[in-house]
Amino acid sequence: MDNPDYLAQTTDLLFKEWSCLPLWSDAQQIRARLIERNSADNWQITLVVIDAENNVVAAGSLICYELNDNPQRMHWLGEVITRPSHRGKGIGTTLVKRLIKYAYEKNIAELWLYTPDMQPLYRKLGWVDEETRIVAEESVTVMVLNINNQ
Repeated sequence: MDNPDYLAQTTDLLFKEWSCLPLWSDAQQIRARLIERNSADNWQITLVVIDAENNVVAAGSLICYELNDNPQRMHWLGEVITRPSHRGKGIGTTLVKRLIKYAYEKNIAELWLYTPDMQPLYRKLGWVDEETRIVAEESVTVMVLNINNQ
């Protein structure tokens, strides 16, 4: 997010994909979250994948308390997105694996995520279903990954 163009493209990608959901309905709020997350002097980060033309084609973040109702669930993988034109090529999987590696390097023992529709992908990567619940007006599966078992 040090690159203003990547920040703008990532904001736009998230907004276009999920603007029908409350947490992503305001592009300026998305942008502010990305700036705050990536300027903090801690482990939070957003990684982007760019193509040969310097366009963001995928993004994903490690987030502190994306869902904050359980204090034991501090470290979250979130806002993982791949441009529709680049899906099915393994880009998202590679990005998720890189974020897991980053978490491991920061001595994070476990990561959480929630997803409405990508459970098979995450299960394939070792994530385990924890619960089903409503988040941002949609039914999602909350999943956990014990990084030390990777």
